Amino acid sequence: GNLNKIQGGKSKRKFLGYQSSVWELSWLNRVDEWAAEKKICDVLLNDHASYVHDFLNLTCTSRYNPPYHNWCVIDDEYHPLWYNTGNRQQFELSWVNPMPYNARIGPPKPVIPTKEHEHVVSKFLFMDEFTGERYEEYIEPLVSHLRFPLTHCMRNYPDEEEFKYHMVSFRGWLIPPPPGVRRDRSIYFDAGASSWDKGSGGPSLKYFYKMWLRHGIDFDEIYAFEMATTEEVFKNSLPGNVKKRTHFQQCAVSSSPTDDSPEHPFPPAVIKRTTNPDDYVLFKLDIDSPDVEDGSILSILEDPNSHIDELVWEHHVRGNYLMTEWGEAQNLADVSLRESYELFFRLRQKGIRAHSWI
Repeated sequence: GNLNKIQGGKSKRKFLGYQSSVWELSWLNRVDEWAAEKKICDVLLNDHASYVHDFLNLTCTSRYNPPYHNWCVIDDEYHPLWYNTGNRQQFELSWVNPMPYNARIGPPKPVIPTKEHEHVVSKFLFMDEFTGERYEEYIEPLVSHLRFPLTHCMRNYPDEEEFKYHMVSFRGWLIPPPPGVRRDRSIYFDAGASSWDKGSGGPSLKYFYKMWLRHGIDFDEIYAFEMATTEEVFKNSLPGNVKKRTHFQQCAVSSSPTDDSPEHPFPPAVIKRTTNPDDYVLFKLDIDSPDVEDGSILSILEDPNSHIDELVWEHHVRGNYLMTEWGEAQNLADVSLRESYELFFRLRQKGIRAHSWI
């Protein structure tokens, strides 16, 4: 079984450690103070402006040809964002294309950080036990309010109603794994998967499928769970090439392993049953119920071998004073922004590429 495979088998992706970037460390050290004094935007726009510019520049997915080469697009497969890399005096960002019609740009490419970005991005260290080679994988840092860093820190451009929530739902700051992840199969689990291309705050299935494909990961299987969508509506939303590999269950997921049942599956238990340690597993969790989500997160933290390589989770917390879109206080976990940081940090220290979701 799986256990023998772990004990006797080697891994191409044995986790050695996680290292925070300098930028992330400053937030881990001072997030309490900056949140209490409501200084998050002030810090980003002033003391940390060069970090933010370096980070935005890194996340560009395609750049214009000269003479417009200062401009780039950060294409998140939902709402692309235009950014002027040449203007470091301010953040020149636009939700509409500011370029003349003759400006040329190539298709989006994967974001692959390197050593020169280590002041900004954090990294995981792995070893391929078959070859003895050590290698790193980078990830966006834990900074700001754990969303796109500049959300609510500047006005949208254009400043019109249709763009009002673009920054809140922007996911172009997430850094997927680099192409060539050393795993056998790749499997994606989505708890809270409204439909292929819809969802409050934008779709998740379409984003993860297309963005991970851009990074060379073509999911072999997709498992989706959603309470409000019927199987028929869900299946009809899927593109043809994805239908056969997608399994959908209309259900409320359960909040603890002891409540795991066919009608109310507990996602970490489903993942353990369905996958093995050599699979690449992405788990996205966003069901807008803190108690249920917390059950999954705590179970993953306590499990020395959850099979999960990548976790994307929207943590709804009261201590995040900038994110007022979340609505009623009873739907938010009564935790501080620092406690939210610490959960993501602990997940990363286990070797899980944990991302904050929108």
